[in-house]
Amino acid sequence: MSDSRELHDFACDIARRAGELQLSRAENVGEIVEKAPKDVVTEVDLLCEKLMVDAIRERYPEDAILSEEQGGEISDTGRTWLLDPVDGTANYTKANPMYCACVAVLEEGRVTNAVVAAPRIGDLYHARLGGGAFRETGGQAIPLRVSETKSLEYAVVGADLSLRGWGRSQEPGLQKVLFDSWQLRALGSAGIRGAWLAAGYLDVSVGTRNTAWDYAPTVLLVSEAGGRATDLDGSPWTVDSRGLIATNGAVHDEVLEALNGG
Repeated sequence: MSDSRELHDFACDIARRAGELQLSRAENVGEIVEKAPKDVVTEVDLLCEKLMVDAIRERYPEDAILSEEQGGEISDTGRTWLLDPVDGTANYTKANPMYCACVAVLEEGRVTNAVVAAPRIGDLYHARLGGGAFRETGGQAIPLRVSETKSLEYAVVGADLSLRGWGRSQEPGLQKVLFDSWQLRALGSAGIRGAWLAAGYLDVSVGTRNTAWDYAPTVLLVSEAGGRATDLDGSPWTVDSRGLIATNGAVHDEVLEALNGG
């Protein structure tokens, strides 16, 4: 398993460059296409993806790549890059600042490097397995630490959910988690949501539709910041999980109990 600082710096660099591209095109996102109902992709998504994929192909030609727009595969034996070129595309198209570029590295089934670059808010969040998690702002690297909230009753939960057909389509357990918590935040970006959990701005992050490129950064950032990240049933998160529950650790068992017993 790689512990290369060079690889980590490279991951930070391509995420940062993708973020800079997002920022430069914020007033001109180009053509917007609905690739599925209420799921859009812009010209900038594709340009950011090309930037990152081309850089990886040149630097690490043997590595596998799985990216949101072009797809790909996860290597059974080698290293895989998981890419979300613009996470929060709906926000991006509306000039909402909650968007980012997500990069994660998967080795032997474990997330070893994670980066979330949020250019409009000026933050770069990154983590390396066993090396801690950090937020870089204004040239300073600040260690991340999850919150100290002790109970779900006082927890601020991050989740992006559609309220249309809520009573019919959402699991009762998920409703219980939200109703038992203090407040809900819907940011529109899984990457920023996970980074903010690692930074202590949120106490819980709920994701019920597992997309590896969205969730892998959260898994490492939160774990390295002292929190906990699992599948919806409490088992270790993998790319094949049903979803992701990430918390500050202190409220994790309570969240899982509500989710699975609600």
